[in-house]
Amino acid sequence: MRLRIQACSDRGCKRDHNEDLLSVGGQMLRDGYLEEFSVDIPSDGTLQFLVSDGMGGHEKGEVASRELLESIRDFIAGFSPDTPEAFIAALKERVVKVSASFNARAALEGQGRGMGCTLSGVIWYGGRALLVNCGDSRTYRFRNGLLTLLTTDDTERGITGCSSDRKLLLSCIGGGANCTLCVEDISERLIDEDILVICSDGLTDEVSEDEMEVILSNDPEPAMALVERAKDNGGSDNVSVAVALVGEGDFAPGATEDEFDDDGRYDAWA
Repeated sequence: MRLRIQACSDRGCKRDHNEDLLSVGGQMLRDGYLEEFSVDIPSDGTLQFLVSDGMGGHEKGEVASRELLESIRDFIAGFSPDTPEAFIAALKERVVKVSASFNARAALEGQGRGMGCTLSGVIWYGGRALLVNCGDSRTYRFRNGLLTLLTTDDTERGITGCSSDRKLLLSCIGGGANCTLCVEDISERLIDEDILVICSDGLTDEVSEDEMEVILSNDPEPAMALVERAKDNGGSDNVSVAVALVGEGDFAPGATEDEFDDDGRYDAWA
């Protein structure tokens, strides 16, 4: 499988530091832009395409997201070839151990809730695309102009679907919570020209899915454009986005020159 990937992570307009972290093929990104690159994943190859949103304050969230994604990267690098089912079981065990270590550290240091983080994205292993999720970061699929949410937020609102319910996290890694990592094989749900989007809630709290569809349909640099749109809409939280185009196509080749602002950004709202 070939992927074309872009990524962008920003502290937003109101936070003094960034607790989000992206991991794309083992590259870690915080406070920056990863220019588009292509990667071919062989049937026996692996690739991680993940976002983690840290929490805990006093830089604890920043530490949590980094330690989680580094632990997953090291786990994948050291995992002996085996069946996808064995890989999934071992991955769940690794993430639960990381969660327990965060909670134990919080108890030892006398922290209140302690540090923690979310996890969402896709890991390719053994020819399978494995959707992983814990918390309220999200993974979407964009196809033919329509955005489909592939994950369920681990919040009261996400589980009930009722907008009046709270956004309180019911599961995450660390944070004093019980960690339940959901893993689903979505290999049969992906086709050429699909775009996978992973993001922290700094995007989805500020940018509607309709706005996301417009940008993904028209901007050749959608990762950066989505982050900038979140900041234009208030940027109240850290915001991180990575996009992966499946196959040989291009990101939004059809936008016309008059739809871009003076900085070269697509602007359908001007």
